[in-house]
Amino acid sequence: MMFPSTLLPLRQTLTLLSFVASLQWPLPANGQNADTPSDSNFIRRGYERAAVIGSHLYLSGGEISQYGTGENALPPDDHPATGISSVLSIDLSTSWDARNAPFQSHTFPDGDRPPVVNNHALWPWKSSDGQDQGFYIYGGQVSWKETVKDVRKDRGIWKFTVDGQGGGAWTVEQASNPDVLRGLNLAASMAYAAGGGRGWSIGGIMTPGTDPDANITSGPGLRIPGMVEYEFATETWTNYTEVGYVKKGQALEDGRAHFVDGLGEDGKNGVVMVLGGGIFILGETRKGDSRGITRPDLLLDFSTMTFFDTQTKKWYSQTTTGTPPTSRMGHCVAGVRSQAGTHEIFVYGGADAGFTESYDDLYVLSLPGFVWFRVDDRSNGVHSHGTCAVVGNRQLLVIGGQNEKDGWPAIWQSKDPLPLGLGLFDMTTMAWKSNGSYDAEAAEYRPAAVIEKWYKDGGLDKVQWDSDDVKKMFLATPVNFANLDEPSSSDKPSSGGGSGSSDGNTDKSKGESSKSKTGPIVGGVVGGCVVVLGVIGGWLFWRKRNKKKNSAGASPSAELPVQEPSPPPPPQGFYESYGQQKELPVHSAATEVYTPPTELPSHAYRWELDPDARPNELHGDAGPRAQELPWEGRPQDLSAYK
Repeated sequence: MMFPSTLLPLRQTLTLLSFVASLQWPLPANGQNADTPSDSNFIRRGYERAAVIGSHLYLSGGEISQYGTGENALPPDDHPATGISSVLSIDLSTSWDARNAPFQSHTFPDGDRPPVVNNHALWPWKSSDGQDQGFYIYGGQVSWKETVKDVRKDRGIWKFTVDGQGGGAWTVEQASNPDVLRGLNLAASMAYAAGGGRGWSIGGIMTPGTDPDANITSGPGLRIPGMVEYEFATETWTNYTEVGYVKKGQALEDGRAHFVDGLGEDGKNGVVMVLGGGIFILGETRKGDSRGITRPDLLLDFSTMTFFDTQTKKWYSQTTTGTPPTSRMGHCVAGVRSQAGTHEIFVYGGADAGFTESYDDLYVLSLPGFVWFRVDDRSNGVHSHGTCAVVGNRQLLVIGGQNEKDGWPAIWQSKDPLPLGLGLFDMTTMAWKSNGSYDAEAAEYRPAAVIEKWYKDGGLDKVQWDSDDVKKMFLATPVNFANLDEPSSSDKPSSGGGSGSSDGNTDKSKGESSKSKTGPIVGGVVGGCVVVLGVIGGWLFWRKRNKKKNSAGASPSAELPVQEPSPPPPPQGFYESYGQQKELPVHSAATEVYTPPTELPSHAYRWELDPDARPNELHGDAGPRAQELPWEGRPQDLSAYK
């Protein structure tokens, strides 16, 4: 089986194949770095992968389009975007605005870097003591001017080790069981996740640009079922041929996954959750549309969450409540754990099954309640096939994406309304930052008021659990909002305070700032005390006079009722999903939405299966059981991958 990614594989194949043309696009104006253009020169970015490592955000792979020389000179139709060959990073220890985001570009000579790929998997890794060290990349589709022959499965996996300054170096890590690695079908557009010292890729599509061993001369590619796991410490590959999120003979494409840890009685369990994507029935012959895009047979439904227990190797499912997203592909996913014991997963954007429409909506799944909330506040523009990451405690950073409605090649020629393709969302106030400003001093993440209210109102007690095992797994750690401060400061847009990785200069500036405010603070306190004492003295004087005045048996004045403060309103732009449900348009182009069964096989993979077990979908060294698909609407020249 193959590796994951979050992309639009079929359309991506069209993009890459059309890059065979030899036309040379001019370099960016004013001598700018081709991978880091200014906002005025920037048009679109997409298909890249992101991760926060230490005090920096790192971006790997993907493609970018920009204006050429001349006034608003659009990139050519046959290859409007180019691959990003350098590793990009952004310092998160200082604040910045999206229009002037401080990108660093780190280039490497050929041979010292992997091929430029899109829609690959990116797996962050840590040292044995839990320190951020770097990331692995796996799979993906080669970009224009790159060759798939440089993808060498016999060489191992590419590993990037950071230097703490935004840069680092590439090395190749050999597998301890290379035969398993060589037997995998490398793919793109898979779901992927990492955590607990392991990385996973789920489903995907193998094309002429993903695997040097792919003997594909026609058709857009082969869908790959199953799941791959790589254990970092032992450098061991495992191919799971049984999965619980689809039925036998089906494969997932362009879905997303997220790792949730801290579960179970000892808090050491972790699960890989599968969120959305298209399901293709293997062996079916399909004809693509005029763009060469084939539609999935089904879309994975968000009303039931399916997940893999990384400790027991079993698949489980749980029904959700609230307002789930409409079924989609090509969305982005990121998550964050709160000190109250909840874990929120944010799902943004994406596209319909036919890639004719992109979305700008955002949803939140709160665990352990398995309840969905919809955010009414919308981003500035629709986006699919971008990526996102949690940065600066409570901020969600959305990176890149296209408007599928524009069609090819306009998806790369229409300027992104987000500056440099970057959008920032406050996960506590549930509001987009209109100025796109990143706050390095943002306060600690706290679930939105509406989420907190759901738990305080006993929502968790009303959950109908699909199984006792799932209930025990997610309720082992209690949810306790008493661990948090009063929701005064954290429910307001952050303007300072809080943590975030900082260097020595930043710490010094904090100290100087604190010192400079000492005088005004002391003066304010003293002045306040004087005012309070004056008020108390006046009240005592008035009471003494009033008592003498009414000593002839007059009844004392009645005590004023204490007015209970009204609860704060929900943050502006946020829709409380469990209170009233808005009817959303159904953008699903598939004829049916697939909901996984509530009872899943209790085993992940065995050489000998029980009689009632789910049959294997793909043997570790076997080829994909899928019929080659027609090459309709795509160029016939495959020389770009030779």
